[in-house]
Amino acid sequence: MRRPCLRVPKRLASEAIALLKSLGLLERGLKVGREGESVLIPLARWHERGELKELERELASFELSEADFEPREERPSLLALLSRSIPPELLDLAPRAFDIVGDIAIVELRPELWPYRRQVGSAIIALHKRVRLVLAKGGPVSGAFRLRPLTPIAGSGPTETAHREHGCVFWLDVARTYFSPRLSYEHARVASQVRRGEVVVDMFAGIGPFSILMARRAGSIVAYAIDINPVAIHYLARNVRANKVVGSVVPVLSDAGDAVEAALSGLADRVVMNLPEKAVEFVRSACEALKPEGGILHFYTFAGAPNPELEATRALVTSVEQAGRTVKRVLLARRVRAVAPFRWQVVVDAEVA
Repeated sequence: MRRPCLRVPKRLASEAIALLKSLGLLERGLKVGREGESVLIPLARWHERGELKELERELASFELSEADFEPREERPSLLALLSRSIPPELLDLAPRAFDIVGDIAIVELRPELWPYRRQVGSAIIALHKRVRLVLAKGGPVSGAFRLRPLTPIAGSGPTETAHREHGCVFWLDVARTYFSPRLSYEHARVASQVRRGEVVVDMFAGIGPFSILMARRAGSIVAYAIDINPVAIHYLARNVRANKVVGSVVPVLSDAGDAVEAALSGLADRVVMNLPEKAVEFVRSACEALKPEGGILHFYTFAGAPNPELEATRALVTSVEQAGRTVKRVLLARRVRAVAPFRWQVVVDAEVA
């Protein structure tokens, strides 16, 4: 089947697919193709002008063309499998999506489906052969360590796993550390901006997906990867070794504000602030971490309708000014993902003077 497509180098394939998904441009019914050192990604439609600008900004190299693609092999949906094991009146409440981290699936269930949790878990394992354990969310992410309660509903084995993303491997315990596979595109997007020689402060690093990918992509950098959770720092150190970035990524067990005040003031060319529920409280520390001549902030927060990008931008600008610095330029403001009806996680990239 001939379709419009995006041609990218192999090294950019996963980043390009994540971007196309976020823009609604990926044709999911066709297989990705390969031609020499390039990957051909089928498009659902030709891009619009704003979407082309987004592609140009986020991808270092690509071409738009047409190619023939093979259809994906159809497999039953989760809903189709569940229709065999739960009451018909509950099918509308069945989960349409779930996260897969390594070989573990994490799903959110409505209370009405809890008596059928084992059927849901078994259906997910039947649908995804590499999944060995299914966990159900028992509440929202909360607390200083950003954890949520998780209950096994199918499969077996420990909650430790190895997750692969953008050519890196990340060891983690999904029950004791924070990690979101839904931020895969953000990890790659931010890493693509880092240049050799930069000093980065990753204020809420978790197991290291931002810092480690930056070091792998940019080469000669120093990223101070801070987290208050000792279990996260344990896995971060393991991932630094596993991805061969020892010396480039420095794990720091500390509150982010305390770490900046103690040793990281005035060092950073770039600061990553991926703690959307509380990042605004740390803007002063982020500004202190930046070099006196300024640098880049990647600020994540939650914001609501009607204009979450504007709300997030205003929050950052106000907080930077209160810290005694100035937002010289807003480089980007975009919705990362929906977190509730009419509420989103938003990222603002800003140049601060």
